[in-house]
Amino acid sequence: MTGLTSEEFRGVVRLLHRTKDAAYRDAWKKRGEVMSIMANIARKVDRLEYTADGAPVAQDESLLDTAVDLLVYSLKYQTYLADQHATVAAMLFDGNGTTPPFSDGPGGFEVALSRLDVTPLDQIEGPDVPQATQCVLAAFADLEACFPGTPAPIDRRVERVLALTRAATALLGALRRQLPERYRDFLATSLKETG
Repeated sequence: MTGLTSEEFRGVVRLLHRTKDAAYRDAWKKRGEVMSIMANIARKVDRLEYTADGAPVAQDESLLDTAVDLLVYSLKYQTYLADQHATVAAMLFDGNGTTPPFSDGPGGFEVALSRLDVTPLDQIEGPDVPQATQCVLAAFADLEACFPGTPAPIDRRVERVLALTRAATALLGALRRQLPERYRDFLATSLKETG
């Protein structure tokens, strides 16, 4: 492994999110769940799918960048859904001192990130990158199936975005195992750029 802990990864994601949140504010959700949030998630999933099919990785966005962005959007989507329904808010944010709206600013995101199970990042064994990518694609297909016509009930959307979040975390674990130097360089570079 790389010597960098999953907690350091969490710290890098927190810093990256704060930087992007300050620059882009609510653009990720401005046009609603389908046109903004799902569209952002779909764009990241499409990049993963095309790369898995043999397309070259873009020079300005590595596979790690895409996987981290997918994780960030999945966590942000959870904050948005918490704003939509008190039961979801209680499930995701009860007892942590964070107040709604959870999807505004970094507060709700940081709580979701702190509660994220990052053990797949530290596992020595697990799925390889192609297997983990296929799990992401399947989890996204399940989430996307919530949106033909009237959206599926919120509890189903929450369940499916949580599954996508777990799949994105597993993909990051696979990338760390298969590309340890790139993972280390990604974290080190991100810390320099945001620090």
